[in-house]
Amino acid sequence: MLLSCLAIVPILWLIIALTVLKMPGHKACISALVVGAIMALTLWHMPATDCLTSAIEGFAVALWPIILVIIAAIFTYNLSLKTGAMEIIKQMLTSVSADKRILILLVGWCFGGFLEGMAGFGTAIAIPASMLAGMGMNPIEACIVCMIANMFPTAFGSVGIPTVTLQAITGLHMLPLAFTTVFQMVPFMILSPFLMVIAGGGGPKALKGVVGITLVSGVSFVVPELIVSYFLGPELTVIVGCVVSLVCTFLMAKARKNKPIPAEYDMNNIVSGAIAKNEPEQ
Repeated sequence: MLLSCLAIVPILWLIIALTVLKMPGHKACISALVVGAIMALTLWHMPATDCLTSAIEGFAVALWPIILVIIAAIFTYNLSLKTGAMEIIKQMLTSVSADKRILILLVGWCFGGFLEGMAGFGTAIAIPASMLAGMGMNPIEACIVCMIANMFPTAFGSVGIPTVTLQAITGLHMLPLAFTTVFQMVPFMILSPFLMVIAGGGGPKALKGVVGITLVSGVSFVVPELIVSYFLGPELTVIVGCVVSLVCTFLMAKARKNKPIPAEYDMNNIVSGAIAKNEPEQ
């Protein structure tokens, strides 16, 4: 039992080094590696060759596929900015509805989930939050709703890397592992869009009039995830789920486009109010 508790010491040290000691990431990680190696050699009497090869394997896994995915994600994002594709995506999403609550679902939940499945590593919060803020939403609210959206798709991370790594370490069968992971999250995946609307809309009253589209957004995300994880595995689970959810939410938003939007959730009013507030008095 004591040795099991001691095994978490390198992770605790990494957290302390990053948060308390404010060490740079590369120095904190190397120091955590040293702590882990010393403990492995002294407490568990791990052969030095095994310790060295384990460290080399860790560096290799960090380079491929983790660093590769991050570089590809940053390259793709910068390419979309330079070509104007990101503006096209933003205009497409905002043209559907001016309702703040629906934009939270489209950008934060659906598009954010897509970024998590494709790139991961914080892009699913940074990019959608900046888009929502650019549309006129309060930046803090935008960050909060995107962090709520990112709570559960991260179980599969970028193209299923966490689940694939877990399977490689444990030796468990891939498909049952992926399906069980999704199955455990079903109620939370359905609940998350509701929490986002509540957080971004100023309380439970924000759900009035959008319960249906919010429910569809959550259910249409998790049902494809269950199917894909059962038959294909973890790599495409989040990507397919969020694409289906985006299509369903988009179509429902189009269908209700002519419905009146409460003034407090109308992004046109919010932006106009912010501009008027910042204008100097004559």
